[in-house]
Parts: sequence; structure tokens; C-alpha cells
Amino acid sequence: MITDKHTIQIKGIGRVNRTPDTIIVWMHVESCDNDYKQAVDSAAQQLNLIRANLGTIGFKKEDLKTTSFDIHARHDRIHREDNTYKEVFIGYEVRHDLSLSFPKNMAKLDEVISVLSMCLADPGIRIGFALSDIDGAKKEILEKATKDALEKANILCSAANVKLGQLLSIDYSWDEISFEAHDKFRMSDLSIGCEEVSFDFEPDDIKASDTVEFTWEIE
Repeated sequence: MITDKHTIQIKGIGRVNRTPDTIIVWMHVESCDNDYKQAVDSAAQQLNLIRANLGTIGFKKEDLKTTSFDIHARHDRIHREDNTYKEVFIGYEVRHDLSLSFPKNMAKLDEVISVLSMCLADPGIRIGFALSDIDGAKKEILEKATKDALEKANILCSAANVKLGQLLSIDYSWDEISFEAHDKFRMSDLSIGCEEVSFDFEPDDIKASDTVEFTWEIE
């Protein structure tokens, strides 16, 4: 902090409001077995089934991304007659979370959900929407935040009858900004063999913002 000069600190706010242009289908498969290898193999078999089904509509193996993979030993507490509890090993639980992204096309989404509904792996499914040009959106936010701060600083200095001097510092935290739509759609109890589905909804615009703090000298 510079103490030998009169300064003004302003927080600039940048906001963007964009229509999502990317569909994300999140899915997960789970398996449980008292044999570690069998639990892992079962999850892998489910993954291969999903890849095979998606391959029938043009997706490649590398299009399906792993977002997380978890395996742990599961224990349940059993209540005994003497009012005590005993931990019992149930098996090894595996959860594999996956995502599939493609340009926004509701007809393509219909195809994806149709083939997944017929998949014997029966994955849990959520649908979301995102923005493809994240770098461009971030740049726009920072540019707007800078212009907003400069405009505020000039207004305040003009009202106080002082002159805005040189820029002394810029403080920015580089926090992660989400460019996914807040509304997500969960698919529950998809019927095996459901060959035709049709989605007719429009996601809300993606709204994102960030702040940057500027310090100017006052002349």
C-alpha cells in the first residue's frame, strides 16, 4: 500500500451473458463385489458397453472423458442383539464418472439418450449446457471489469473536483469462473429398450462475472 500519495481504490465488475452452445452429458456407472478385481472388471465392462453404444451414433472412444474414478471398501454396521454394533465388509465399491460433450444439437442429444437408455450398463445420466469459448468469455469479463473501474474512478474524481492520476496497481485473484448453465436435467429410471426420445427445452443463458481491484493516484 502506497502511503505517501493520495490514492483511490476501485473494484471493477465485469459480467457476461451468453447463450450456451455446448451440451454436456454426465453419466456414471457403479459396481460392487467382494473381490477387488471383479469389482474393477465389472465397471470396465459397463464402460465398454457405453462406448459401444455411443459408437453406433458416431462418437469415438476418446470423446467419452473420465471426470473421476473412485474405489473403496464398503462396510455396513450391523446391530447386534446385545445392543452393540459390528462392522461387516460388504465389498469393494467402484464409481466411474464420465462426461460427453458436443455442440448444441437437440436432435443429437435425442440420439445420445436413446442409445444410453438401451445400454445394458444402465448409467445414471445428467444433462447440462456450457460455453465452448471460455477464453473469449474470460477476456470479455476482464475488459468490462477494467472499463467499469475506470468509469467509476473518473465519476468519483470529477465529483470530488480532483484529477485521476497514474494507475498504481491492479489486484486480481484469478479465481476459477464457471461457464456452465446452472440448470441441469437429471434422467431417472430410463427404460431399457426405449428407442425414441425427444427433448424440447431451451437452457437459460450462462451468466458469469468477476471483479478486479485498481488503485490510482489522485493528483
